[in-house]
Amino acid sequence: MRRSRSGFFGGVITGAAGALLVTGIITGGLFPQKGSFSDTEYAVVQANDKLEEINKYIDDKFIFDTDSDTLSTAMLKGYISGLGDRYSAYYTEEEMEQVLQSLDGGYYGIGVQVEQQEDGSLRIVDVYSNSPAKESGLEAEDLIVGVSGIDVEDMELETITSYIKGAEGTYVELTIRRGTTEFTVQVERRDVSKDTVHYRMLEDNIGYLQLTSFDEVSLEQLTGALLDLTGQGMTSLVLDLRDNPGGLLTSVVDIADIFLPKDEMVLYIEEKDGTQTEYRTENDASYDGPMVVLVNENSASAAEVLSGALKDHERATLIGTTTFGKGIVQSYYNLSDGSGLKITTAHYFTPAGHDIHGVGITPDIEVEQVATDGDQTSFGSDTAGDGSAGGSDTENENGEDAQLARAMEELR
Repeated sequence: MRRSRSGFFGGVITGAAGALLVTGIITGGLFPQKGSFSDTEYAVVQANDKLEEINKYIDDKFIFDTDSDTLSTAMLKGYISGLGDRYSAYYTEEEMEQVLQSLDGGYYGIGVQVEQQEDGSLRIVDVYSNSPAKESGLEAEDLIVGVSGIDVEDMELETITSYIKGAEGTYVELTIRRGTTEFTVQVERRDVSKDTVHYRMLEDNIGYLQLTSFDEVSLEQLTGALLDLTGQGMTSLVLDLRDNPGGLLTSVVDIADIFLPKDEMVLYIEEKDGTQTEYRTENDASYDGPMVVLVNENSASAAEVLSGALKDHERATLIGTTTFGKGIVQSYYNLSDGSGLKITTAHYFTPAGHDIHGVGITPDIEVEQVATDGDQTSFGSDTAGDGSAGGSDTENENGEDAQLARAMEELR
């Protein structure tokens, strides 16, 4: 199998899947032996036994009103949370509908690229030009901590983004944390065109191309950028994947096609039962010149697929810092009552068989980047300088982008 139309973060949408529910209550002191159940079956039976006892105290002693739907939802969300996997989640029927509409592109957004951090906060990675978010004053590095008055810091990523998106022309209220300050802002939902590729020509005919995510438009935008740079006389390329949080599996495989020969493995995915699916290039490389790939700790998922494939095939030199380390795939399942489930269903591996999850990809040349007053990793900053690394694996004395400077040195 060569291609899948699934989203790299999203996996696939399946038909209705029944959930295992043990509806009876174990009574009379008799409790089944664990050996006759799987871990998950035993957990449900054990929980039901304890719930009977807990409910007696709630019914007899608890002084406030209760709501059965709220209690049921909290139990189910807690059960999935107990898996210890930050990427797995239970969705109510309303939440599942919003998530699926968001994945299908049926809702409109505000024009930001976001990333959920380890502590659960939602960081704005990029604010698109000419977007409602830009017009409302949102900035990269802002944290979204509330949506329409709801605290979202402990929510799952897809749930938060589904709340942000909505019907075209409507507004969403966001609570933003910027440094030590919190404020709210009303942002219009609109059809936002997204530029995922930024590029320019540097010194010595070195082309610079920044890819911010892997979306449906990325292949066309990247191909156009390479054609333009080639027309300007480009002889080597810096591909910047820093702060790229990933995107679509189909997009990363298509883009790998540009840089790798025909029928080279890009990645393979392994499911729980050991089933493996390979993804390979289908065409000859359209760019086969020298190249360096820039990565950092925020290069994740699909960005790690591409950088890992280029490294394993010795097609490019990786420069920067160790990548994020997300090497797993999630799938969505519709449950019989309209609610839903997202669980991790597979690992992905680089062509050489490396499982990068929780580890990341170590670059060939490690170069730390020291923050400055300006954004030295963005396309708009003057990152080229004189191309000197300043004899140091950190930001050089002129405040230039040390990682890009080292990449230019490598290509000269």
